[in-house]
Amino acid sequence: MRRVPNMADTTNGAGDSSQDAALTGKIIRQMEYYFGDHNLMKDRFLQEKIKEDDGWVTLEVMLKFNRLKQLSEDEKVICNAVKESKSGLLEVHEDGTKVRRSENKPLPDDSKERRDEISGRTVYAKVFPTDSSLDELTEFFESYGPVENVFMKRDFKGIKGFKGSVLVTFFKKEDSEKFIKEENTKYKDTPLEEKLTKMDYFNKKKDRKGPAKKSDEAKSNGDSKSEDKKEDDEPEETDEEKAKRQLTQNALIHFKGLNPETSLEKIKNYFSDYSEVGWVDLDRGATEGYLRLKNPNSAAPCLETAKEKNDGKISIDDSELETRVVEGEEELKYWTKMFKEIRENSQNRRGGRFGGRGRGRGGGRGGRGGRGGNRGGHRGKRRSGGGGDGEPAAKAAKVE
Repeated sequence: MRRVPNMADTTNGAGDSSQDAALTGKIIRQMEYYFGDHNLMKDRFLQEKIKEDDGWVTLEVMLKFNRLKQLSEDEKVICNAVKESKSGLLEVHEDGTKVRRSENKPLPDDSKERRDEISGRTVYAKVFPTDSSLDELTEFFESYGPVENVFMKRDFKGIKGFKGSVLVTFFKKEDSEKFIKEENTKYKDTPLEEKLTKMDYFNKKKDRKGPAKKSDEAKSNGDSKSEDKKEDDEPEETDEEKAKRQLTQNALIHFKGLNPETSLEKIKNYFSDYSEVGWVDLDRGATEGYLRLKNPNSAAPCLETAKEKNDGKISIDDSELETRVVEGEEELKYWTKMFKEIRENSQNRRGGRFGGRGRGRGGGRGGRGGRGGNRGGHRGKRRSGGGGDGEPAAKAAKVE
């Protein structure tokens, strides 16, 4: 049976030396990804471990990460590889059993300026073969310069496979520009169809969905709305337009296969180890629902980290969940529905009309439970957010 070469097994042969170098490079890349800005700012599990021992994390804990474990399970091999790194990002403890991010390289602030800077060196590219691996894609992009992260976009329509498109973040903006400007770029002899900056990619997606409808009257010189058209009870923009403008992109996860008795708090606490949870959206007694995270582009890293920490599975109350990142039209449809519900709920409150006489027990909203003649009973909607089950529905509209 073929296995991954281990540095401890090698000799001084030329072939073995090249294997040593390749394995060392892969271990360095993986370890520096875990402790790098992109992952560490979102990895709640690793953040908690760092707090326990002055920043040090044991290699025993690090070997809970499947991708590292697949490279080598030998702590000495991992330790020696990290020592070979030239970046200065990581330190190895003198006893050789733990590592930490260098105190000389603190995590930067998560500011808008920094997010814009990261976006400026992130590019979108397609089409890659759908059987491509993360290692193959990373190696391809690293031929243009050091890479901070490669995000493989997945198909949301139940297939769960690689769509053939990626978002890749280079460490240097000039490397991202070099990649985009290159003519006739090929991956394994296959020409790439599209290469765009991240900003151009998202602008193009918006254009495909159609521009927001704007009234010429609203653009006039401060004129009020025509008295002939009473629009006091109507929003200034459609629910879909509001969703396009305010949705937290790539921060929505669909889960399926849940134990119907599992509490919202348990779901929230499970995923909070890996990312900051904004809301759990689940029908009472249902086995599938949605998880809304607070930060954009956090859904895929959250799932990846959760699976790496749990042997490739996500299980709550002994039920293994089917999970996927919600993207594209499905993502927009979800947010549009959410904004519609909030708008209708707000209008009902202003008019003193509540479908089910207020909030149902256990966090169910009376308005939803009342649709079936149930005053907030078992068929109501369960939602859990930052303020618990009883948080007002309007809070769900807040987009961080």
